[in-house]
Amino acid sequence: MGNEKNINSRDKKSSKGEEKNYDFIRETIKNRPLDKKRLLYRIGALAGAGIIIGVTAALAFSVAAPRLVRKLDEGKQQAKIDIPQDDPSVTPTATPVPVAMPSEESAMEQAERAYQEALQISEEPRKAIVSVVGQKEKEDILDNTLLTSGRAMGIIILEDYRDYYILTQQTAVKKAENIQVTFQDGTIVNGAIKKSDSRTDLAVVTVHKRDVDKKTQEGVSVAVLGNSYSLIQGKTVIAIGSPSGYDDSVYFGTITSVSNKVAVTDTEYNLLITDILGSQQGSGVLLDTDGEVIGLIAQDYGDEKNESKTMVKALAVSQLKPLIETLSNGEAIQYLGVRGKDISENVSNSIDIPQGVYVKSVEDNSPAMEAGLQSGDVIQKIDGKEIETMQQYSSQLQKCEGGQKVSLTVMRSKGAEGYAEMKIEAEVESR
Repeated sequence: MGNEKNINSRDKKSSKGEEKNYDFIRETIKNRPLDKKRLLYRIGALAGAGIIIGVTAALAFSVAAPRLVRKLDEGKQQAKIDIPQDDPSVTPTATPVPVAMPSEESAMEQAERAYQEALQISEEPRKAIVSVVGQKEKEDILDNTLLTSGRAMGIIILEDYRDYYILTQQTAVKKAENIQVTFQDGTIVNGAIKKSDSRTDLAVVTVHKRDVDKKTQEGVSVAVLGNSYSLIQGKTVIAIGSPSGYDDSVYFGTITSVSNKVAVTDTEYNLLITDILGSQQGSGVLLDTDGEVIGLIAQDYGDEKNESKTMVKALAVSQLKPLIETLSNGEAIQYLGVRGKDISENVSNSIDIPQGVYVKSVEDNSPAMEAGLQSGDVIQKIDGKEIETMQQYSSQLQKCEGGQKVSLTVMRSKGAEGYAEMKIEAEVESR
């Protein structure tokens, strides 16, 4: 009994001791000391990765953004160019010539003052003058270089939100693989042909405004197309561009003839003759005393046997406005292949030829030739609409579309029997 009591006492003591030991067991967790170097390394790595991503994104945007802007520009619908037409029925009136009063100025002083006035009038239009150079690649024995295929002066006639429209000579850009336009301040940018016309040697070249810096744009002017129907002999005109073959030239003189005409395929234009001495390679425009463009210098026209070939000549701008509008819009030029001459009522009565458009010639392999139109025929109607002049014929033709068949009412000579009416159907061709 006594032994059992002792054993139980030890067991209890041992049990209490164990309970006491377990009650005091604790787990203590200590934080690891901060590794500043490692932290800085991680921050640097993250910052570096951010910079790399940012730079990559910026480079990608810089490459993609111009293309995106260009695509948006190309996709944006441009408004159709509309050039107001002049009324050819307006009869020009002569301006009374003031009686010259005695002057103390010498002839030289008067000439100098007149030239200074011409410079002042041409100051703003000259800001619209540019040089247009066509270039093509040609292998040289020394190296591969861009060679000039053509060069002419051009004039800015229109602008919209995106482009400048430059009227120039087709020969300067016809065979060009690259076109460079030089503005008055010497800035050179690339241009592109909008449309050209081989009949008149005219072309419209466009330049993107985004390629022209702000400073240059601030110095650019857009020329005003005037009314050449009001011109008469003796009117003072100013020639700018390179009428003598030298750039940035200014000459003044008078109109000596307004009645000459130039027959080109499917139309006809008035040719203005001046007393201004020019060059056979000259180009540019004629201005009136208001500084408006009334003629496009065209030295290739005229009689080469005549001494006037060295005088500045120009196509009257009013008759060219429909063509300029067509070229500016990049639209097709409708073609039949007729070279004609107006037969007015007076001429008709005097030489006994029906009134209308007298066919001087028909181009080989043209729609007119295939339709059976002949030299000597007189066109009086197109699709039932009366035609009295080449300008009316041209205007009606340009309203047609390529592939459209038109009915020509013509008078054909039957010799002693006189003229007989015929109907000829021709298919219009677009060019």
